[in-house]
Order: sequence, then C-alpha cells, then structure tokens
Amino acid sequence: MDDQLDTNAGSVVTISADRYEEVAVAITSAVATAKELSPLELPPLADIGVDPEALDTLFEPSHDPSRRFTFHYAGLLVSLFGDGTITVSQVDD
Repeated sequence: MDDQLDTNAGSVVTISADRYEEVAVAITSAVATAKELSPLELPPLADIGVDPEALDTLFEPSHDPSRRFTFHYAGLLVSLFGDGTITVSQVDD
C-alpha cells in the first residue's frame, strides 16, 4: 500500500489514477489504504454494481475535467474526477 492518508479537507485518501494501469486497481488501493486493509480483503467492485471496465473507458487518460463519478464502497465515499484524481472520504451522516 503506497497511497498516503491525507487529512486535508476531510479527505481520507487522495491519489492519481494515472499511477495505475487500471482505474479499479487504483480505487481498491486507495480504499484499502483508508481502511488500513489489504486490497484482497475488499469485495470486487463488480460485486457492488460498479463495472471496472466501464471505469477504465470513462476515465481513460483523456483528462476531461467535466467527468465525475461518485459511489459508496466499503463504507466510504469514492469520487473519481476527469483529471485522474481519486478521493476516498468518510461518508457524512
């Protein structure tokens, strides 16, 4: 787990998807870092209704800033942005 915890602006983890070959791997790594788990301990994204191949297509390295996708995963809020940034935050009650 080489992603770093970041306590700025309420964000648990912020990473760049550009560091990974697949967006799903980047997401799983970031969430695992936030939860202090191994990525293998998390359910596959497909099990929660998120298509990993669709993520790769939508967030390919086009850096379209208008794209954004947010969903809940392992009790956290995951946001993907068109510039390749992924943030993992606590869910507001």
